[in-house]
Amino acid sequence: MLILFCILISSTIFSQNSLLVLNSYNPGLSWSDEELNGLFSVLNNREDLEVYVEFLDSKRFGDDDSLEIFKDYLFKKLGNIQFKAVVAVDNDAFDFVLENYESFFKGLPIVFCGINYFQEYDLENKDFVSGIVEILDIKDTLSTALNLHKDTKHVYVVIDNYTKTSILVRQEMEKEVIPYFSDIDFIFLSDFLEEIHENLSNPLDDSIAIFLGFNRDKNGVFYSFDEIGDFINKYDQIPIYTTLSVYMDYNIVGGRITSAFEQGEKAGEIVLNILSGTNIANLPRFYRLENKYIFNYPQLKKFKISLNALPAGSIIKNEPISFYEKYPILFWIGIVSIIFLIVINIIIYSKNKKVTALLKQLRESELDLQNYSEELAAANEQLISSNEQLIAQNEELRESYENIETLRKKIDNLLMIISEIGNEEVPVDIFFHEFLQILIAEVPEADYGSVSLIEGDEWRFLAAIGHDVTGLNNLSLKREHAFFTEEVRVVENIKALNNERMPQDIINKIERYSKPTKSTIIKVIKIDEKRYLDITLDIAEGSNKVFSQESVEFFDNFINLAKIFLLNRLKAEQIRNAYIDFANNLALIAESHDENSYMHIFRVSELSAFLAKKYGLPDEEVEKIRIFSPLHDVGKLLISPDILNKEGQLSPEEWEEIKKHPLYAENLLTGDYFETARKIALYHHEHYDGSGYPFGLKDGEIPIEAQIVGLVDIYDALRSKRSYKDSFSHEQSLEILFKGDARTKPEHFNPKLLEIFKIYEKEIKEIYESFENDEKWEGRYRWLKKI
Repeated sequence: MLILFCILISSTIFSQNSLLVLNSYNPGLSWSDEELNGLFSVLNNREDLEVYVEFLDSKRFGDDDSLEIFKDYLFKKLGNIQFKAVVAVDNDAFDFVLENYESFFKGLPIVFCGINYFQEYDLENKDFVSGIVEILDIKDTLSTALNLHKDTKHVYVVIDNYTKTSILVRQEMEKEVIPYFSDIDFIFLSDFLEEIHENLSNPLDDSIAIFLGFNRDKNGVFYSFDEIGDFINKYDQIPIYTTLSVYMDYNIVGGRITSAFEQGEKAGEIVLNILSGTNIANLPRFYRLENKYIFNYPQLKKFKISLNALPAGSIIKNEPISFYEKYPILFWIGIVSIIFLIVINIIIYSKNKKVTALLKQLRESELDLQNYSEELAAANEQLISSNEQLIAQNEELRESYENIETLRKKIDNLLMIISEIGNEEVPVDIFFHEFLQILIAEVPEADYGSVSLIEGDEWRFLAAIGHDVTGLNNLSLKREHAFFTEEVRVVENIKALNNERMPQDIINKIERYSKPTKSTIIKVIKIDEKRYLDITLDIAEGSNKVFSQESVEFFDNFINLAKIFLLNRLKAEQIRNAYIDFANNLALIAESHDENSYMHIFRVSELSAFLAKKYGLPDEEVEKIRIFSPLHDVGKLLISPDILNKEGQLSPEEWEEIKKHPLYAENLLTGDYFETARKIALYHHEHYDGSGYPFGLKDGEIPIEAQIVGLVDIYDALRSKRSYKDSFSHEQSLEILFKGDARTKPEHFNPKLLEIFKIYEKEIKEIYESFENDEKWEGRYRWLKKI
């Protein structure tokens, strides 16, 4: 949400309208965050609107002294800004606005959302307000729950008794809800999470629970909605209901839900009406949004609740998609196959019915034709002939059906292999193992098989069935050991051919790792000038089977799919390497634009990958960081070299221009491929304590890739000589990182990353110094300098 807000502010520098949004709570509280999401979903398209968002954080600092401090802060910060309207999110913000209306907000339209118990405000006599009141449908939710669980005797009510909203909700429960359900035992759980755990982990028989909000315990400890949601997920012994949308992503059956997002959305529409010239006095003082029945499918299934038992119009979340929606192709293949089988059976039935009719006619006519023996004999011969033809036709139909079924299986296997040819996520060894399985299944004589790659002077196995592929790859086989034949060939004694090409020690080891064979069908496919694909199928020693000509032809045609797969994979690898080369060259060009040493980007790349690995990121993410971390300062390409290489102190205007280079990088690094590079370049100057730029993010709001590169970039800068400073030693640089100086503080960095830096400081020093006097990188830099 802070990122969205900063983007909105930066895009409206020349706006004409200003809007103040006062949020009762703190950033990260999911309920008020959803209200803001709804508000900004409506306001984001207004380029002439500049929005200021301030947070009272009243769930943690709601005492009078804190509110008085916030008031002084707000008046000093925003007192000179002419606002068009004020939006108050939830009760505490609305109370604050009303209390200070005469002194600060006089004459401004006040739009509120999420206000509980609006009757206390006498809204009809306040013609300067309009907004959305929040109605919790506790009674309807309980009525629905008790209707679904008719044997219920006890209801656990989870709600704290230490926040203003919860106190009011509890009072409503006691006055208006509990008397309505006089035969139900209501058990309030209000003081501690341990109390909730003790009751919900061992609930009473015939009980349900309803969560109405738990944000502060008896000791004053604050809990966010997400923390309580994770807490809910621990308990599924009894059905749990709620009226709040923020809990619907957890182990909640459902309820008549109040949506924070829809309240914020409606508030945004009211703001647009006011900005369009509508006088707030002409608007309704308040709006009531209709709460919707929403249920979680997994919980409905767990507690065996029928969808037909739910209220009409209920919304079902997380409902599984149907087999047809998930596998439409398989569905239609199945339908076509069933129709085909039905047609075949109808034909067979029709033929059999005709035969039965003819035989019956023959028996009925036998007595009448006794006096005509010659004619009967001739007719009988004709019938026998017809019967034989019908039997032959039936046999042909049966064979046709069997052939069609075999063909269908082959087509299914072929479709599976073809579907994986262009899928870059399928590992090479997995593809070729599945390829061999299908090939052996379709060549009935084959018992074993292998796929190997001859690349340059090396020969290695990609997959094998029957043979030990790991053992074979430990033999250091060479190109000269392979048997080349670009035509399909059946070899009756492959061992004799091996004896001609391999030394005896290799032959002995091959016999250890491969099954004895009687006959081998083999073909070597040329992939390119350096690579050949060797595919073999084997008949086990002692078998009576022989490869048929049909099997040889099928083998020859089917293995072309292996060539297509390998070519596609090689092309994909070439494209990926081209992207990597482009990224490295772009990074070198960016560094040549600055006074930084060209070695800076290579050191940052290796050190960042090392730190990411020790942090525990997956190998794929580590490699992305290694590839894209050199692009962290690519935005400096759009900043004048006079500023970048200026000796002496920068002016405030020059420093502001320097701080824009992450935003420039975002425009340079477009496309899904550069997503990691974009995160690094845009956020690597953000600080863990929120003091960085360009957005002032903090903690987990900063992508971990950017946190890693930001720390490494500072370390490398400290160790590098610049126009405005001498280089520091490794030890001096660590001293600054861990204890701070005038510019750098340890609070700027993720504490876990600093701890890793401390543990592996010797390895980090070795990596840094390994780049000194490296002629390979120096030559590449000189080439870019010529450009």
